[in-house]
Amino acid sequence: MHAPAHPTPGPRLLTALAGAQLLVALDFSIIYVALPDIGASLHFSTIALQWIVSAYAIFFAGCLLLGGQLADAFGPGRIFLAAQLLFAASSAGAALSDSAAPLIAARLGQGVAAALLVPATLGLLSTAYPAGPARDRAVSIWGTTGAVGLALGVTAGGAILATASWPWIFWINLPITAVCLLAAGRALTPAKSPTRTPVATSATLAACTTVVAVVLAFTELSRSHPSTPLLAAALAVALTAATLLAHSQRRRRPLVPASLLRVRTLQVACATAALYMASFGAEFYLVTLYLQDVRDYSALAAGTAFLPLAATIVVGNTAAGRLAGRIPLRRLLAAAFLTGAAGLAVLAAAVGLHSGYATGVLPGLLLSGLGQGMAFTGMFITGTRDLPPQSNSTGSALITTAQYTGGSVGLAVLVLLHGEHPATADFTRTFLVTAAIATAAAPLALALLARDTQGPATDQHPTTPSTTRAGGQP
Repeated sequence: MHAPAHPTPGPRLLTALAGAQLLVALDFSIIYVALPDIGASLHFSTIALQWIVSAYAIFFAGCLLLGGQLADAFGPGRIFLAAQLLFAASSAGAALSDSAAPLIAARLGQGVAAALLVPATLGLLSTAYPAGPARDRAVSIWGTTGAVGLALGVTAGGAILATASWPWIFWINLPITAVCLLAAGRALTPAKSPTRTPVATSATLAACTTVVAVVLAFTELSRSHPSTPLLAAALAVALTAATLLAHSQRRRRPLVPASLLRVRTLQVACATAALYMASFGAEFYLVTLYLQDVRDYSALAAGTAFLPLAATIVVGNTAAGRLAGRIPLRRLLAAAFLTGAAGLAVLAAAVGLHSGYATGVLPGLLLSGLGQGMAFTGMFITGTRDLPPQSNSTGSALITTAQYTGGSVGLAVLVLLHGEHPATADFTRTFLVTAAIATAAAPLALALLARDTQGPATDQHPTTPSTTRAGGQP
């Protein structure tokens, strides 16, 4: 009996896709609380310790477009399988590392695996679920798992370190990978071979190099004592690679088809994704630092303080999935970002007034969590709505690339604003800046998506394929 040509929607496939998103998000945030233990155990220098985080983040952001190209060329199921196996091997390598170099190399491998996994996951999701309520629900579940994974990573890391040694924060990835592969099953090996769209090799390498160099530059800029030669070299490489990328876009086989770049909903999703990570994404860093450095919370206590945030993110994701087919997407996104911005403003006030956790920090976390849960699901529903089927993975990769590139730039700016040893007033200022960034996304979504509408219902789910109107594809 042959496997279906397209993945079959259902609980098994959703478990695999949500598990993959959990894996990526968890590994992004779980590492923070383990850094002191890893540094003490392996005798890391301060610079090497920072690279445990940076190696993952930089190569994740830099290789997303490569992952999208490969998923569109060879099929998302095959790339999903390869990415999961690479993630498992890299996680085992990280857990077994006995010095800085192999651990950093393993984290780099995890970053590349994540960059392959995310567009493949979204490619499977878009293939299995046509645009409409079914896809909205699937994206809501997928988004809930990812957003909660970011919040729970800090808590899970603290709990693991309280009962076991640091290698277990990597060993935990193996059972998650196994569940994903078993749940996906036949979706990974379709009976029909995918249409082999050629990979724009030189353009893909130029794009990866550009993003890696840009993220590296801003990561270095956010350090207490950035290396001027490394910063200059990264910027020079980014400029050179970006020039080559721009030249390659004018050739017969560009990295991103011009028709895809004209999809209005994709443009909005990329712009709001960058602002999302620069505001809500920085919240995890700021709140953790504030609770530990100013309020003297332990790592486990600070992680536990995030649990209400995780709960309201789930509520926001679910609400967005239900509302997406009932109200215009531009209004959903605007309401989401304004709600989250209000939560960040409450946190700024709580810090400035020295309010207690229950009376100040908690209300800010609940409100910002609701907003960011709605925004996360809303922007991916928006971004994948009008994608041509042959470019599902590449379009999804563009959104995530914008998300994490915006996050690295935003975090570097915030670190510069609050300085090496931030005081209470510095946290108040940086929370207000994140609130302003989130607020800026609301009129952007309203303005750009308003241009995409042609009638009262066209900003919701089209009853006919909209790729001809939005992206110029048949």
